[in-house]
Amino acid sequence: MPTYRFTEYPLTEKKSVPCTVCGKKVRRQRTFSQTLNPFNKNEDGSVKTVPDIYRALRVQADAWKAEPETHPGCEAAS
Repeated sequence: MPTYRFTEYPLTEKKSVPCTVCGKKVRRQRTFSQTLNPFNKNEDGSVKTVPDIYRALRVQADAWKAEPETHPGCEAAS
């Protein structure tokens, strides 16, 4: 059985938001990625292109940036 390696397209985003408990800044970084492969399809069934992949990753990153964050120490104290 052959092994296939598909090209991965990453998008790294950072956010700095106030902690929901103490109000101090919380910094987070996360990498979102998808691969260009025949199984990664749009809603209409067509195979995603590189711009389609980055548009989808941007939507995921924007949703993640809107989420509130809490310091680990503040979570433990709650």
